[in-house]
Amino acid sequence: MRLTKRIGVIWLLTIASLLVSFLFPHAEVNAVGFISNALQFLLFFLSLFLIKYETVKKTKCIFVNFAAFFGMAFLFHLYNFIGTLLYSQESMARFYYFQYVSNALYFFLLAFSVCYVTIDVLFRDFRIFQKYFLTAAIVGGFFVYYYQPYFSNPDYLYTTVEIAEWKELDKAYASFKEERGEEPTAEELAAHIRPNQATLLSRLDDQERTKRVLELFPYLEGANYKNLLFKPLYMNNIKMCVLSVGLIFLFFGYLYKKDPPQGAYIEKMMFFFLMFCTLEIFHAWSFIKTIEWQSSLQLFEVGQFLSAFVLALIAVFFALRLRFITSAYGEFYEQEIVEHPTGITRWRDAVDNMVIAHFFQRNELVGRMFVNPKWKKP
Repeated sequence: MRLTKRIGVIWLLTIASLLVSFLFPHAEVNAVGFISNALQFLLFFLSLFLIKYETVKKTKCIFVNFAAFFGMAFLFHLYNFIGTLLYSQESMARFYYFQYVSNALYFFLLAFSVCYVTIDVLFRDFRIFQKYFLTAAIVGGFFVYYYQPYFSNPDYLYTTVEIAEWKELDKAYASFKEERGEEPTAEELAAHIRPNQATLLSRLDDQERTKRVLELFPYLEGANYKNLLFKPLYMNNIKMCVLSVGLIFLFFGYLYKKDPPQGAYIEKMMFFFLMFCTLEIFHAWSFIKTIEWQSSLQLFEVGQFLSAFVLALIAVFFALRLRFITSAYGEFYEQEIVEHPTGITRWRDAVDNMVIAHFFQRNELVGRMFVNPKWKKP
């Protein structure tokens, strides 16, 4: 069986298994979320085959990291059963899983995968364990700094100042409604809070308290408080993605400055990871800035379409990379990069050929600089 068909069969069987698993009790799953997860499964399998067929050990490590990252697809699918089929008696199980796995671990692995590629190109002569040490030090340092409160206190999100203020306001809202039998406006609720008490809002002066109540008042409706609750977590996710974006820019900056020979399609993959990380920032920022919970879910669903599209493009370049390294000339090129990096030029892949064909004139100078061995004179 051809390699492409083998991967396709494994992927389709996996998708079929996922669909069958939904016969068991599970949380609601939207279509685009399932598609996005299915694409991550595809990228996971492509990463495994790249690990198998990569002949260069240092490049193999790049896809080991990507396999770990896209292997999160298994954990994302498992999330659908937390609180229903699994840990149904644990009221906080789904919350903790979302906090530690779907967010913290996910963005750590994303930054780690991207950082390793950058470290690999910056310090080409370093040993693999040295590259991993540098990557772990950089990403781990930022990760511990941002997420340390969540590990010292699993319920940290419920102890933030904004949530404490929201709880006070929610109690004041219930008290006002009980006393007067009607729902208060934000101004009435601010006036209802008695000053000089041992609470956060009551310690503020009248003007500041009214301003703060006006800011928090929309979060009292329905499940809007969840946007306030998860705000610090999403802000940390943004910071990890900003780290990833910065590392990708460093990667391209070094390529532009030094132009070292690079494995085929690696820079294209990094470009689409730049798009992917930017979209993750956009998703998290939209969530933070949206007050209504349902609106944030709708924005997230739209964002998932964009992310799924980028994942599909990454899968294309993973597949092109796999096809390249399993060819005779691909294996030769990758080995030459390791053994004689100064004596080999950059490989022109299919995307490079397309750009040259559409944006350059086939004059004599360009013909000399970008000769294609497949072109023949009439």
